[in-house]
Amino acid sequence: MARSTRSPARLIIALAVAGVLAVFLIYTALAGASTPDVIPSALVHQKPGRIALVGTVVGPITGGSHTAAGLRFGVRDIGKKGPVVKVVYHGDSPPPLFAVGRNVVVNGTYLGGRIQGNGILTKCPSKYTATTSKSY
Repeated sequence: MARSTRSPARLIIALAVAGVLAVFLIYTALAGASTPDVIPSALVHQKPGRIALVGTVVGPITGGSHTAAGLRFGVRDIGKKGPVVKVVYHGDSPPPLFAVGRNVVVNGTYLGGRIQGNGILTKCPSKYTATTSKSY
């Protein structure tokens, strides 16, 4: 009879690693660090906590992201008149395209009717405008 030279320890280690990965995947799917995307007009129903605020920057933009007072600006629903949410941003310098009228996503914490931001992403407007087709 031929005797197997494989150690059962290798199988146990492989099964343990697979089990840890399975638990990690289940955890991230069910209770992972998901951050809700919210528009300013929907903040009325939002509980305090981590959010990603999606909207258009409204002025005035004051301060600086590296100062104690922070960079201060407002965000309103994209393409609509409505409530303006005040944002106080501390962190890296905002993206180069950050300006009044630019559509942004501000990551941060919602508390007391304002956002304490720690990340800003600008949206490229050319990707979100309708294109017209030419007839030949």
